[in-house]
Amino acid sequence: METTLSVITICYQNPDELISTCNSVDKQSRLPDEHLIIDGSADNHIINWLNNTAQPPYRKWIHEEDKGIADAFNKGIKNATGHLIHFLNSGDSYYDPGAIKTVSACFENDPALMWLHSKYVQYRGGIHVISGLPFDKKKLWKGMRQVAHPSMFIKKELYDRYGFFDTELKIAMDYDFLLRIRDEKFIFLDIPLVCFAPGGASDKQFIRGLQEVRNSYRKHIGTDVKQVTWQWRQRMLHFFMQTGLGKNWFSLKNRKKQIL
Repeated sequence: METTLSVITICYQNPDELISTCNSVDKQSRLPDEHLIIDGSADNHIINWLNNTAQPPYRKWIHEEDKGIADAFNKGIKNATGHLIHFLNSGDSYYDPGAIKTVSACFENDPALMWLHSKYVQYRGGIHVISGLPFDKKKLWKGMRQVAHPSMFIKKELYDRYGFFDTELKIAMDYDFLLRIRDEKFIFLDIPLVCFAPGGASDKQFIRGLQEVRNSYRKHIGTDVKQVTWQWRQRMLHFFMQTGLGKNWFSLKNRKKQIL
């Protein structure tokens, strides 16, 4: 059975980034069945562009105030009609034109598959690198270290079964959901599917994100002393990476992964 896909893009007063993401979607060799844009902007720059520029028939949008990232995600899920959901946030893009076609084939070849994730391109330490490792539920105490939310394609039925994103969380709502679906069947694609835009909420509020990760882990699994040690290490690394020395170290360490 052919998989129907809803791509959901949330945005807030960043029309240039949204246009870039829309262009990436429109270049796919296998186009999505719908592209939902959830615009929580206080101004009309994005909605004016959407209304006054020719858009493909699969693109729809909602322009209204929301209560944060998780609320915007949930609004997208509630309005999506596809069997499969992918969050491609404003500024993010597909790595190549074959991304959706590759993902669709995976789900069509295995009806029992519930979600997948892949490698991804991120900007860190002043360079673009390919990151991502196969999900391992035994290492969830590390947070979203292996999985990036923009690389996850998830069957909509999992949201119906496990609930939507927790609106009390401002950063780690994706991690909290991953904890809930940790026993569901998935696969990892050892290729990059998306390019992750820098400067997201998790970058800007790193320490709060660690706290939310710790609280969610305790809620769904329990306390783990390894997590305490790991988060201390992540704090030190985060501050180190803000320095010139840290960026040089990262560039040398990841030179084989660098995208030129």
